Amino acid sequence: MLKIKKMIILGSAMLAVSACSSQQSVHKNDYIYRGINFGADRNEAFKKGVVDACTTADGDYTKDDTLFHDNEDYRMGWGSGRLQCKGK
Repeated sequence: MLKIKKMIILGSAMLAVSACSSQQSVHKNDYIYRGINFGADRNEAFKKGVVDACTTADGDYTKDDTLFHDNEDYRMGWGSGRLQCKGK
């Protein structure tokens, strides 16, 4: 019985440790905004899209419609920011 309890405790501890270690690594070139990692090597248009989308997620609708229509990086940043910042 004692052996089973030890195995359960050990298994639980291993599960807890493995859950903590699965967090995403941060690299030198990662773009982090509001504590959210949006990936490496993001250009200024993508970053502006993230900032505008996170502002929108806060309740102040912000989007550069021209950039959203014409610039894929801004559009990708806005979409990613909207999803990641929503509810944060």
